Amino acid sequence: MLISKCPLCNSSGESSFQSKDFLFNNNEIYRYMQCKHCSLIYQDPIPAPDQIDSFYPDDYKVYQKARRSKHGYMKLAVLRYRYNYKHLNVSRLFRLFAPILAVFRYRDTIRFVPNGRGLDIGCGNGKFIRSMNFIGWNIEGVDFNPVAVDFCRKAGLKVFHGDLQSVAFKDNSFDLVSARHVIEHVPNPKEFVIEIARILKKRGRLVIRTPNSEALGRRWFGINWYANDVPRHLILFNPTNLNMLAKCHGLRLINGKTITSPKNILNSWDRLKKNQGNPSKKQKIRRLIARLYVVLAALTRRGDEIFAIYEKS
Repeated sequence: MLISKCPLCNSSGESSFQSKDFLFNNNEIYRYMQCKHCSLIYQDPIPAPDQIDSFYPDDYKVYQKARRSKHGYMKLAVLRYRYNYKHLNVSRLFRLFAPILAVFRYRDTIRFVPNGRGLDIGCGNGKFIRSMNFIGWNIEGVDFNPVAVDFCRKAGLKVFHGDLQSVAFKDNSFDLVSARHVIEHVPNPKEFVIEIARILKKRGRLVIRTPNSEALGRRWFGINWYANDVPRHLILFNPTNLNMLAKCHGLRLINGKTITSPKNILNSWDRLKKNQGNPSKKQKIRRLIARLYVVLAALTRRGDEIFAIYEKS
């Protein structure tokens, strides 16, 4: 049995799975280990920076031009009613229904900070920046891919080229840091979170979204689980070890859950069955089964994705 050291807690690991790159049809096999202590799953060996760069060709989907961000009137009404977005212009009619809708929808929204400054790490095509700036934030971005940075800058967005550490923001710079589908791509998650904690203001908030290694779909589909995304996902977290990482660096969990969508399970099915000509998303029966899976994943708290908001103490 192969032994390796966990990049989170430095404990010994044991073999978890091996897989190739399904997205770009690369037949090279990549090996993943699981930590015996904290259950973190990580690629072994962790690739060098130039190899990591090769995992992201310029046609990687998140670098494609984004559509214009839209916010429905009901969402704007809820933001105004519950999350301190008092500056939003919303009609009285929509404001009337906001207290009812707020019970069921948009419960994961970040509370507005006047003149709030934010950072979107791994901003890709800038969709999140546009969305947040539209409702009053001042969001900047950082991405290591020059194509993504070029897209954003041509759209008038303030985006830096490089990784988070290389930009060297000042201490206590941001009220909000977004790292959505980023931490699983980072070879050293401890250094990454330390840097985020440094640039966050006191009571500033970090939003993380990342695949859940304990997802029901991963148990069912194994190496064909779409969110494995080998080899781009260097690390797979579960809620416990992600919270442990944040807590060690002064970040307190204030909202955490797992979520999922039919898309992931349908893509996993297509990968398992090598289904290319007739994708499952176009088949009614499979879409129905996927919706039932979403319910089951929610009931068992084993959704495909971890959503967490942390606050700097």
